[in-house]
Amino acid sequence: MSLKFRVRLAAALALASGCLARPPLVTQTFSIDAPPRREQARSRLAQVVSLKKVDVAPQFDDKSLLYRTGEHELERDPYTSFAASPGDMLTAAIREYLRSSRYVRDVVEPGGEIPADLVIEVYASELSGDFRKADDAAGVLGLQFLVLPARTASDPAPLLRKEYTRRNRVARRSADEVVLAWNQDLSQVMQDFLRDLEAALADAATTSRPPVERR
Repeated sequence: MSLKFRVRLAAALALASGCLARPPLVTQTFSIDAPPRREQARSRLAQVVSLKKVDVAPQFDDKSLLYRTGEHELERDPYTSFAASPGDMLTAAIREYLRSSRYVRDVVEPGGEIPADLVIEVYASELSGDFRKADDAAGVLGLQFLVLPARTASDPAPLLRKEYTRRNRVARRSADEVVLAWNQDLSQVMQDFLRDLEAALADAATTSRPPVERR
């Protein structure tokens, strides 16, 4: 065995030994949550609502976090994950936001024994960290809401249909900052949605025609 070969072999073994000795990277687990429930007096317009499970766009319907790194490039973070599926977490969080609203009397399961006045469907069109610009990174959340009367004939006119998108900038390009931004996004979206729901219920109470789509 030549001296050159022995040196190369020793270097390779040392490198391999060093890699094996390194501790494994720790996987971080995150959640999207609602704030603590607030008990408050209910409006006379308060409704019993049935919330369907949030439908998430296929590219974002995964436990690993997803970042936009280019105009048409998406990158998954192999060292981070959600504690549950995005659809389950968003559904649970939105349910708590609804229960804290003075315009929602109760939130019931779809098809359950308790009859609902309204059916709420939610579609998550965006759930990403936007890393396309180094100085303008953000957590982006897009939710589409459809509110339908539950006690009408087939194909009812919607009480409210609207898409909400929020983009909160992050201090650094990291998973914990992006998840914090998503939670802020959701809080802002739900404030706007509940304000629009209040207006739609007021419109429905004073007019015989169904409320129009809000823009």
